Amino acid sequence: MISTTQVNVNFRHIFRDIVAGSSKITHNNQAAYLKHLSVFDQVDIEDIKIFYYEKAKKRGLPTQSESLKRLEEEGLWTSADQGKIKEQEDYLKHAETSKKQLYLKAEIDRANEEIEQSKKKILELESQKSALLGQTCEKYSESRISDHYIIKSLYKDPELKQTYYSENEVDNMSRAEMTSIVKLYNHAYSSFDDNKIQKVTLQDFYQPYLAFCENVQNMFSKPLFELSLNQVKLIIYSRMFKNIFENYPKIPDRIKVDPEKIFDYVNAQEKAKDNLKNMDKDGASTIVGAKKEDYDYLGIEGSQENSLSAKLKEKGGKMDMKDLMQVLKG
Repeated sequence: MISTTQVNVNFRHIFRDIVAGSSKITHNNQAAYLKHLSVFDQVDIEDIKIFYYEKAKKRGLPTQSESLKRLEEEGLWTSADQGKIKEQEDYLKHAETSKKQLYLKAEIDRANEEIEQSKKKILELESQKSALLGQTCEKYSESRISDHYIIKSLYKDPELKQTYYSENEVDNMSRAEMTSIVKLYNHAYSSFDDNKIQKVTLQDFYQPYLAFCENVQNMFSKPLFELSLNQVKLIIYSRMFKNIFENYPKIPDRIKVDPEKIFDYVNAQEKAKDNLKNMDKDGASTIVGAKKEDYDYLGIEGSQENSLSAKLKEKGGKMDMKDLMQVLKG
């Protein structure tokens, strides 16, 4: 059974299920199997989504744009409200772009906090808008897609030959039962978001497999287009982190299992290269504004503790010849 809590994620189980192309779950007190969808399954579902969108439109449901126009006229959700979302989206885009220019750890941490706050604000505003919109063609087609995810994904056998529900059974299912099954599906599939698949490739047990990730046949013994989306992602992230580790061998051990921190580290390394001045024979250098933790983070020897400015600060802004000689000797 999959553990889907963030605290106790079992990455070995996630890896096993990705390789198998399915996950064993419990449904109606019986074993059931959740198929991991392929790109072709996704295309089929997108076609069905279009079908239900057109069906909803013929039945007279408003589109999202029509509902937004009504809300504007009633003053419930105005262009000013929509502008708040656009403002936050622009801010988020700018913040993410600006973060790529940073290399000091404290600044990166502060940028990450601001980015998370911006994402939270956007989510809150979108939730308010969705509640006001009511039922639309887009919402109806999305809800019906959930039905077909179940048909496509839920099986009675590990070989994925016998679907758990027929289309007729799904059509006659109560909304409460459907909601329960969709929650089960979402709960199980939450183990396979991009972040967790990235973390699988960073686990100690997975490291021997990185050497084989360049060849799809070595990984799964079948053509690329027959792989599940999760299997494709596993290959992509394996290659990406393999390349990172080969080009940045000094990544601190404490961040080697955190994808976001690895990305921040790589970006910081690239930006720091542009700002390193007066490299000495030991590889030490001076970076404006850097503290000891920044030098440690970047893997650079030497810090402001040995610099003239640090010594001046230590001495209250005044230095005698003895102090100056100590700095030069250091």
